[in-house]
Formats: sequence, structure tokens, C-alpha cells
Amino acid sequence: MIEKGKEHYVEKILSLKQVQNISLGSELEKLAVQQPEHPAIINNERTITYKQFNALANRYANFFREQGFKKGDVVALMMENRPEFLITVTGLSKLGVITSLINIAVRGEVLADSINKCEARAVIIGHEMLDLFKTIEERIRLRAPARLFIEAPNRDFVIPDGFENLNIQLQNISDANPDTTGQITTDDILVYIFSAGNTGWRKASPVTQRRWLKKGFEYVAVANLNHNTVQYMCLHLYYNMAFNICFSSMILSGSTMVLKRDFSLQSFWDDIHKYNANYFISVSEMARYILSLPEKSEDAHNPIENMICNGIWGNLIETFRKRYQIKHIFENYGTTEGIGTFINYEEILDMCGNLTLLGIRQGELVRCDPISDEIIYDAEGRAVKCSPGEAGLLIGEINELNRYSGYLHEPEASESRLLRNVFQDGDLYFNSGDLLKLHENDYISFIDRLGDTYRWKGETVSASQVADVILKFFGPIDECFVYGVRIPGNEGRCGMAAIKLLEDQKLDLKKLLAHIDRRMPRHARPIFIRIYDKLDTSENQQLLKKQLQQESFDLNLISDPMYFLDPGKNQYVPLTTEIYNMLLNKQFRL
Repeated sequence: MIEKGKEHYVEKILSLKQVQNISLGSELEKLAVQQPEHPAIINNERTITYKQFNALANRYANFFREQGFKKGDVVALMMENRPEFLITVTGLSKLGVITSLINIAVRGEVLADSINKCEARAVIIGHEMLDLFKTIEERIRLRAPARLFIEAPNRDFVIPDGFENLNIQLQNISDANPDTTGQITTDDILVYIFSAGNTGWRKASPVTQRRWLKKGFEYVAVANLNHNTVQYMCLHLYYNMAFNICFSSMILSGSTMVLKRDFSLQSFWDDIHKYNANYFISVSEMARYILSLPEKSEDAHNPIENMICNGIWGNLIETFRKRYQIKHIFENYGTTEGIGTFINYEEILDMCGNLTLLGIRQGELVRCDPISDEIIYDAEGRAVKCSPGEAGLLIGEINELNRYSGYLHEPEASESRLLRNVFQDGDLYFNSGDLLKLHENDYISFIDRLGDTYRWKGETVSASQVADVILKFFGPIDECFVYGVRIPGNEGRCGMAAIKLLEDQKLDLKKLLAHIDRRMPRHARPIFIRIYDKLDTSENQQLLKKQLQQESFDLNLISDPMYFLDPGKNQYVPLTTEIYNMLLNKQFRL
């Protein structure tokens, strides 16, 4: 049933089945006329109105057009959360130029591969990212004209040879709307966002204007956003939740985004009160960290009315709601490349979504083998839908509205996510790779991730990519398996690496950690290392992974040496009985 008052948004969403000339750029241009002085972005003491936002984006569009960039070209963007990030993407989108949103948390060959994969013709580098870019500069391969732009803070910023000061070049460029905006359609690709997928290295997922607009309308409708909404946004803008949900719902509601560099526990509530923010997006541990603050009598007196959260436990949600008196907290489920939108719009405890949203069916849960994770088919060769109380694989229906873009330049990986003739001839579904449980009235709760990825610190980690980095330590390492394990009191799974050494070799854990730190972000570092002598690796790798995950770091099951990445010492230490018990009793803040 469609909630009263939402019909307008349902019509907007359903209209996206047809190709239309609407886009991020066209929606912003409307707002610049309708509410020119309304704040669009607030960043510290800087306020940018919708008229200013549009004019600044136009400078980017008109400059890059003069430089010969056109629809379908790609520009990679390396930048922290700042207004220029959104201005850049919006300006380029008015030309149909695709912005590749580079994850600046990754390092080394993973970072270089991200830029090379998208075959960009230029890279725009925030001045704060210049040192990081230089660490991979020699590995970068760009298409002509292969230009490197620095978004500099001021005229005195020293620009290295081979780079261009973008800000100076933008100064005398027209800020009028380009005529190309009207030529952009819902089929055009807006950005590439990187995802770990469900196996292998990180992949670039194309996000079309249609997908971006659809997400925006859905969240505006569910969270009751309007132009008076003030959104507190501290997620990294190169992530799905930030760009596809937060930014789209801001534009489509004409509301205000308070944009922060990142999440700061110390300044969170001061900021919420300072900016009178009434809408907040929380992922993973954010809510738990906020709850860890000392209780104050004024906790319930804050302006937040609505929250969207992802990966937060039900009891934590209720505790948060009661302490801070939040009217609505909507848990959601989703992946960057996934099909369908799943939101717990009735706020039922422990649910992460529903198979139907705003009257539109999003997908199904189907039975799968608990050992092999393979879908179970009936005698006619059709998948069997789960009944309430059963756990199964979530699959999203691919149709005119929920279209599948796959992964950039990876046809085999793209095809591997598709399921054909699932319930009837000709149907097509997306394999989420996630195990969920079905409840009454089509509500779903998350259980686990089935592929070789896992979630930690609100991030998706590719186990095979972590294993690849560890194996490249060379020297004493013969084999390495990486998998996610649960730690009491923490959302998701942290990384654990089972390592086999060459005969008569020892592992220098200090050097290994330094090697890992140079090549991957902190959230991807294995929290546990297990040095094994014998594992039956001849059997199915999926079965071996399940065995390793079940054994976890349990000292009662494992006699192999194990090490724990102590957060206070920032080094691997032997996993002693004392540390093991402290972990079980939730005495470490990881």
C-alpha cells in the first residue's frame, strides 16, 4: 500500500521507466531559479546558495567544454569532502562527462588501479591529495589529453611541474548555464563509484542519472524531506550512501546539506545544534560511538527528527531513539551495484528493509544451500521463494525501472551477478550475494555476506584483495586466506588472515604491518593473524572459508599461534587468554 501523500513521488519514480531529459544538472538549474538564495551547502563557515552552486558548477562545465571534453569522456576525482567535490561532479555532468569518484582511503596499486580502470582523460586532484597522488603518479595511465589539474586553495599554492592550477583557469570562465544540460538523459552515466563487489578486486560501478534520481525520490518520500530539511552529512562523498542517497535527496528536495570532512565524535552534537540539523545519515559504528558519550540532561533536546541508518543493530537503534528522542530512524539495506531499494519504512525492530517499497516490488528471497550457498531449484528448475522464518539469498528484479549497469570493463564479473529464468522464462534477477531472513509482511533482516567480501567499519572489504597485498609481502609467506569474523559488541566482521609460512621461516609482524599500512586503508587491515601449519586446502574453498569463519579466533578450537592487532599499541601482539576474554567482554574499542 502506498502511504497517503507519497503518490507524487511514486509517479516520479515510475516515470523513470521511460528515457527523459532530466538529470542532476537540470534539477539544479531549476532550483537556482526557484530558490536562488536558499542555502545548498554549508561547509564550516562557508554557505553556498543554490544560485551560487549552479554558477560555480557552470564554470566547470564551460571550462571543460572549451578544453574539448564531451559526453562519455571520463575525469577522475581525488578530493576530500568539500563543496568543490559536488561542484565538480555537477559541472561535468552538465556536459555528460563521467566523474570517477576515487576512493582516497585506498593506497598503492589499489589506488592506481582505480584510476587506470576508468580510462580517464584527466584527473582533478584536491590540493590536500597531492602528496598521495604523487605516490602513485608513475603508475597512472591516462587517455589523451592526459591532464592533471590541482584544485588549489589560493594563488600562492605551489603547483608542481606537469600539473595545472584549475582554480586560476576557472576565474574568467562564464557561469551561464551550458546548452548541453538539456541533452543529458536518464540513460547517461553520471559517475563511477567503486565497490568490492562480492569477489575479487575493487570494481567500478556505473551510476546512471536514472538510478541517482530514483534513489533521491525514494528517500525524499520515505524520510519526508523538504526544502526546510538540514542534512548533516559526514560520510565520504565517493560512497554510495553519500552520493546516491544523501546528495540526490538533497537536490530533489531542495534542502540544505551541512558537509563535513568526516565524522567527528567530539564535534558531532555541537555541529548538530550549531546548524540546527534535523536529518542525519548514520552507518555502522557511528551510532554506537555517539551512544558512548557521557549522558547529559540535555541529550533529548536536539533538532534531529529523522535518521537513515545502515548496519546498526535493532537494540542499539531503540536505545539511540529513546536517549536522543529521535522521531524516525529508518534502517536500510543496499549495495553500490545492487538492484532494488530496501528500507524499513515502518521502523520495525531488527528489520533492515522490505521487499516492497512505495508499492513497488524490489526483489525476493530464495532458498539456498547452507553449505555451498547455491540456490535451491524445484523439479521444474525454478528457484524456491522463502517463507517467513526462512533465510535465503536476496535477489533483485532487473526491469525497466531497476536496470543493471554491471561493472566497467569487466563483462565476466558483470555476468556472474545475473540470474536468468529464475521464476519464469525471460525474467532476470541480480544476485546480491547476501543472506537475509524473511519475516511477516515481507520484512527482511540481514544475516551475512556470502561472497569473499565482508563489512567492517561501515566499509566493504575485498578478502581476495587483502590476501593479495599480504602475499606480496613475499619472503616467508607461502599461502594466505582472508575472511571476516565477528567480534562481540562490533557491527559487521573484521578481517582475519590465516597464513602458512615456508618451511623454517619466521614472520616479522612489525614489517608486515608496515607493508599493509602502505597498501591498504586502516579498515581493511586484518585484526587477527593465524599462523597455520596444515589446512585441508584440497577441498572446496567455500567450505574451507566457512570452517575458518566458524573457528574464528576461538582459543578453545585453535592451537595455531594467533595474533591480535592491538588498537592502543598499533601492533600485532600474541592473542593471549587475557586478550581473548577482554574481546569477549567488549573491553576493546576497535
